[in-house]
Amino acid sequence: MRRSPWADRIFGWAATGAALLTLGLLIGILVSLVIGAWPAISKYGLGFLTSSVWDPVKNEYGGLVMIYGTLATSFIALLIAVPVSFGIALFLTELSPAWLKRPLGTAIELLAAVPSIVYGMWGLLVFGPILATYVQQPLQALLAVCLSSVPWSQGHRSVSAFCPRALFWRS
Repeated sequence: MRRSPWADRIFGWAATGAALLTLGLLIGILVSLVIGAWPAISKYGLGFLTSSVWDPVKNEYGGLVMIYGTLATSFIALLIAVPVSFGIALFLTELSPAWLKRPLGTAIELLAAVPSIVYGMWGLLVFGPILATYVQQPLQALLAVCLSSVPWSQGHRSVSAFCPRALFWRS
């Protein structure tokens, strides 16, 4: 059964309206964020995003270390989660026996109900000691070589493009 041209027009207007509404809401959210952050932007400027200094005594604040930490942990999480999720999906759709598909799929869906902080605390307690034992020492040795090339200037280390860890170092 064919739709009438009027129905097509109405659906087109509805889709256009929904797209414009979504764009308007996004712009509204951005404007609201800028208005809420304006006192901090006017006091510290946009240099807050590129500064790594965090000194409450001197009232100097920079967000680069937190931004870098967020991006690094997000990348590591994706590096772990994407292969695991593809592996589970491939197993459930192609390799799993029929009797196992439904209960295993339901169990995996139930994992989404657990708050992420629970997984974070579990990871901290389980992987923390493993990483401290087997990863931290080789990584410190590698960074020691990398950071030895960072020059000293005016009592603090400058940031090296090849050593983001230098952001955390202060004299």
